[in-house]
Amino acid sequence: MAYTVWENLDQVERYALRRYRHWDQRLLNQREQRLVRRLFKRHGLGGQILDAPVGYGRFQQLLNEFGTVKALDFNYYAALYQLQRVALTSEAVTGLAEALPFQDRSFDVIFSFRLMQHMHHSAERTAIYREFKRVSRRWVVLSHYRKTFLHRLQRLLFRPPSRITMQSRAELLAETAQAGLSLIQSVAVLPGVHAHHISLFSTQ
Repeated sequence: MAYTVWENLDQVERYALRRYRHWDQRLLNQREQRLVRRLFKRHGLGGQILDAPVGYGRFQQLLNEFGTVKALDFNYYAALYQLQRVALTSEAVTGLAEALPFQDRSFDVIFSFRLMQHMHHSAERTAIYREFKRVSRRWVVLSHYRKTFLHRLQRLLFRPPSRITMQSRAELLAETAQAGLSLIQSVAVLPGVHAHHISLFSTQ
């Protein structure tokens, strides 16, 4: 994948400033924020929330509306950025989603955005789902890419630098079921146009 590993706080800052600056990306961001807020309100989500991976903290302000938020990222500078420049999380640590450094049932909600499409093998996705279930008392909110003709065609024509894994609904349900997660609701960010979906799972 053609992703830069952040090596200092300024690199994180520059990414945060440019990532959603174009009109189409701003629209996508606004839509994603709206859908996440609606999902949290509709199902009464809140309490102790883990944002994993936190990235540059795009959802930190929204998540803080619903509870106390801790942040996790595999990149040290992403975690440090939350503490020093975003300053909305109660704790920010480094770690991997497939080996979360938390005790069982530590959180009410696990929030994981734009991670799973970078996991290209079923075994690694299932391992992450199992960790989410282990540390969550009730809910897991995650985003994933579902196979759509238009999005796959667009990526074939324009050849983006990153590899994205898109799954069918059946594949997603099979993997999450293996981990003990039950799908409650799934919404498309831009139905029929974009492959990105946001789904709510129960651990009970």
